[in-house]
Amino acid sequence: MSLLEVSGLTVGVEHSPHALLRDVDFTVEAGQIMGLVGESGSGKTMSALAIMDLLPAGIERRAGTVRLDGRDLVAQDRETVDRNANDMTMIFQHPRSALNPTMRVGRQIGRALEINQDMGRAAARSRATEMLNHVGIPGADRVARAYPHQLSGGMCQRVMIAMALACRPRVLIADEPTTALDVTIQAQIFDLINDLVEETGCGVLFITHDLGAIAEMCDRVTVLYGGQVMETGDVRQVFTDSRHPYTQFLFDAVVREADPSVEEKDVNFALQGCRFGHRCPYAFDACAEFPLLREVDTGHLTSCFLHQKENALGSA
Repeated sequence: MSLLEVSGLTVGVEHSPHALLRDVDFTVEAGQIMGLVGESGSGKTMSALAIMDLLPAGIERRAGTVRLDGRDLVAQDRETVDRNANDMTMIFQHPRSALNPTMRVGRQIGRALEINQDMGRAAARSRATEMLNHVGIPGADRVARAYPHQLSGGMCQRVMIAMALACRPRVLIADEPTTALDVTIQAQIFDLINDLVEETGCGVLFITHDLGAIAEMCDRVTVLYGGQVMETGDVRQVFTDSRHPYTQFLFDAVVREADPSVEEKDVNFALQGCRFGHRCPYAFDACAEFPLLREVDTGHLTSCFLHQKENALGSA
């Protein structure tokens, strides 16, 4: 049993027949980092917001389960997720906008501890300063008394990480945690996340569009496109033997000029079949149907009819 199991997650705009996320499946294991990768608009952040029950107004969860240690967190009415900061926390992509501009950062961390850990105000204040020091912020006492606008982007990101880690969550969701930060700060934040996994044995869902960050940080990876899982498996498997045409396209785009016949088309959420089908150079008639995830190697799954066709030809 996985620490976090997401199965059949489907999300859409109210009153629209089309799904933004369609039957999204992935797992996060204790003590491991699962990467969620894909181009902008692929559904990475939307998946995280659906798991956290933070979907914006007008977006609804239509189906799917979210289980933590086997416990289903999604209420039967599918409108709420039963979780707290001890279960899951999230580092948001834009830390300055995620922090309350009217509250000192130490107080914001302290409030999370008061609400989720039943701490008194003095104990929470002390723990908040300790957490700021833990994430490598110099002069933690001074920073705790500062407002977000008085801090740099990298410092705000560390404050967000301190707040996320304060309650020692079972699952940490990190949504593009190093966006717009220089490489030195990026490396330090990566180290903080790795240290958390080693210290607490938590699981991490690491969201990024950066394949280099996936290779450096993650044990497993799930590739999304158009709100649909294209491929999932061990990082080494997916990087050295990618089996879905979209995953291959992502790697090709890193090392050579992308094929314009593949690149210059937007996501079509109205497609009933594979969401990559209208861009895929290998598409054939079967791709008009929705492809289920199927195992192509031990622990390596892909949602592509091409492999089923190849297997059928090979056995003929």
